[in-house]
Amino acid sequence: MAGLSRRGFVANSVAGIAIASLPASFAKAAQCVSGALPAFLPNSLTVDCASGRNFRLFRQSPDYMGLAGAVSMSFVRGKYGSYPAGNLFLFPWLKPKAQKLTGQTWPAYVPVNGTQVVGSSCIPNTYLPLDEYFCRNVLQGPAQSFIGFVVDNPYTGDDPRRDWFSNVDKLADGAGIGIDWTSHNLNDPWFGGSNWIPKDDTCSGNAWRQLIIAGLNQASTGAC
Repeated sequence: MAGLSRRGFVANSVAGIAIASLPASFAKAAQCVSGALPAFLPNSLTVDCASGRNFRLFRQSPDYMGLAGAVSMSFVRGKYGSYPAGNLFLFPWLKPKAQKLTGQTWPAYVPVNGTQVVGSSCIPNTYLPLDEYFCRNVLQGPAQSFIGFVVDNPYTGDDPRRDWFSNVDKLADGAGIGIDWTSHNLNDPWFGGSNWIPKDDTCSGNAWRQLIIAGLNQASTGAC
């Protein structure tokens, strides 16, 4: 027990006893969601106007941009407005091909509420984790209140076989997408320490994937 204080040991012991005394379903939820974060799984996601507009920008220039994705896991307040738990956010990031173009402007939109938006600019590169960049620098909300992923063109080769990648052959707009379910720092507090949203029922991972895909399907035809 070197390096473990008596206070920390007692606290961990009490927490372990508390979890062990819960019903199995609650104990499993406690293992999935760390700290004092509440377990949360909505029936559907809210898709705001800005996300629909950003998705259309991605469709118009798929070789030049992808989409950072995030879902609010609690009520959050950002620079431009407040958002309910279960809101799907999509925001464009620029690929190297776009970064090389000089004099080109790349618009983007940030939600104010469900139907109002404010103009912005795309995430300029991939030097920082895209979902965190969006939450901290664009939305300016509490990053710990989100889970994250990335949307791009459908993946090829061995990538779709990996647990953290998947392809959707066709959305409502008629075209497919690839999804990277990984977040460097946002997902692990909500999915038992996993950096990607699980593909099976672990911590309701597959249910979250299906909710997000349904939200992307809605965003692909959203108009406002």
